[in-house]
Amino acid sequence: PPDVKALKRFLLGDEEYRNARAKVIPHVVDGPLAIRLIKPGPMEADMDGPRHPARWHQVPKGVDPVTRATDAAILECDIDCGLSNKQIRKIINMLRPHIESVTVDVALIVSTPKGSEIEEPSACLGLWRIEKVDFESAAVFPELAVEDAVEEVKMIMSGMEMDEVEVTA
Repeated sequence: PPDVKALKRFLLGDEEYRNARAKVIPHVVDGPLAIRLIKPGPMEADMDGPRHPARWHQVPKGVDPVTRATDAAILECDIDCGLSNKQIRKIINMLRPHIESVTVDVALIVSTPKGSEIEEPSACLGLWRIEKVDFESAAVFPELAVEDAVEEVKMIMSGMEMDEVEVTA
């Protein structure tokens, strides 16, 4: 089927190919009256470009040396949806005080890139629901050890120095 071929091309493509075709579609399903009255309809957020930077990470299929069990291949995507887009930032700020009573459905769609003259089939890569998040009962990530934090800051600073050298050169 054509949608399976589109999905296969997407999974085997590089980061630029994936970013041009991946779209995130959030939809507020339920919440307090204030949210239901002003909730936006579904909107597509393209990951191509600086508005929604996305980074893809692939973990190939492998075999656990101890149990000999086969691990599935994984495709992971990190998306910055809130920092650079004013519209999404407004929605997040509107939902934040009511997050414990809001339900949002999110879809990750693979489709034709904007402006493409060639029509390609679409495929749904994933659907999930974020329902009534309780931050008080959520797991807390362990704090970074001081030594690790110092090393991370040094690495960031050395990267900034390299950028300054490239700019002045």
